[in-house]
Amino acid sequence: MAPTSKSSGDMLFVVSTGTKKPDPEMRRLIRSTVMIGKNRGKTLIPRKKKSIGSSTVVVSNGDNPSTDHECPKASLATATLDIIPRKVGSDLSFIRFADTIDESAIGVILQFSSIAKKALFPLEACINFGAKEKAWMEALTLDAAYLHAMAFSAQDYFDLLPGRPAHCRDMAARMAAPHVIKTLQLLRERLEMSRGDDVKMITGSFSTAAVVLCLAFHAHIMGEQQAALHHMQGLRKIVDLNGGLPGLGNNMKLMLEVLRCDVGMALYYGTKPLFFANLAGLNPELALAWEVTRQFSALVNHAASTHQKLPKEYLFDTMVSVMYPILHMSSDYFERGSLDEAVRLGLLAYCSSVFLQWAGVRLPYMHFPAMYRNCLVNLQLPELDVGSDSSSSSLLLLWLLMIGAVSVFGDCDDWLQPWLRVNMELCGVGDSWDATRDVLNSFMWIGLIHDVLGKAVFDSTSALDVDLGFHQ
Repeated sequence: MAPTSKSSGDMLFVVSTGTKKPDPEMRRLIRSTVMIGKNRGKTLIPRKKKSIGSSTVVVSNGDNPSTDHECPKASLATATLDIIPRKVGSDLSFIRFADTIDESAIGVILQFSSIAKKALFPLEACINFGAKEKAWMEALTLDAAYLHAMAFSAQDYFDLLPGRPAHCRDMAARMAAPHVIKTLQLLRERLEMSRGDDVKMITGSFSTAAVVLCLAFHAHIMGEQQAALHHMQGLRKIVDLNGGLPGLGNNMKLMLEVLRCDVGMALYYGTKPLFFANLAGLNPELALAWEVTRQFSALVNHAASTHQKLPKEYLFDTMVSVMYPILHMSSDYFERGSLDEAVRLGLLAYCSSVFLQWAGVRLPYMHFPAMYRNCLVNLQLPELDVGSDSSSSSLLLLWLLMIGAVSVFGDCDDWLQPWLRVNMELCGVGDSWDATRDVLNSFMWIGLIHDVLGKAVFDSTSALDVDLGFHQ
């Protein structure tokens, strides 16, 4: 190869002769010359260090660029991997669900599942439910009826959240309808195919009980009372076929949901609960139920203040041992207007806020608020006059009214606040929330659940200007 020469414009001319390959220095010169044309018009970014993490590998070595064979193999491998997209499709595309279903519906299910424990159990911060049970999610890939039931149930929860526009609820209801129909169809086919021992095998699956529970609650919130009660009766049969509630596979959360739905419907429709009906003929001591609830409330308050958690069995056992006995008492069990009946209904109102309500969603009742109000209006208590000095009856009435306000009575119950305001004065709490809260705590009160609502009721009530000569 002949030597290179330069023109006046510093343009390089390379003259090649013979068959020998150019030496390394010449090859670098040729390469750099060729790149001048390719890079003309481009802005060159100074390369100060190695930069790996994109589809281009840049290796700097002072003023002399490295040759191809000098580039580290590890760098090339990393660069090659970075060219490949990190995710292909959504995370859901790799899961084989039990039936064909829209990805949007799956998204709603997973969104609900991520918040379900906190959303459905306001006491979750104080109750140890254990690790998240895989069976709930695995059933989505195994049981088509359960998959569709979860689709409309998850949507039901978000539709019940306050502030959701009506048109969004209507659209969601239309989207949920096909899942309800499909769930009913699959459940009917499952039951028709079962014969003999197969009945217990099929109904023994926790997912079957969960499907019927979802159908019952959906019918309930849609105002279909007969369908809701029919599903609950079917659920009771499923439970009985498997030896009672423990037959649900020791799934504590499912047992709690079954009983919450049972008690909630009893309070809403004014019917008897379907479970623990053998308690109906007993004469449980109301004072015992009161004491059990009071101790449970004290334990929860202590757990909240010390950042500890109670065993989940405490929640289940207290709910069963308190709510079912007093629910199975007939309306004429105690004399109308008696202190016993007021305490019974006040305890039911209190327990409904502790065991039945969801976080951020106040589930309504139809029958129970009217019954509770009628009892309070006709309540006959001694020592209740303006001249009394904070009698025990006044303090109890303050608790009964406040529990009703935060648990079952609606915002439009204008009769309640004037009466509550008068009793705040009778109890000597004045305009002090701390003093009022001390009175409520002296009976039973769970700050984690009741403080926010109670403070709101107190503030609006304190602003009232009422004639203190008014009584009842």
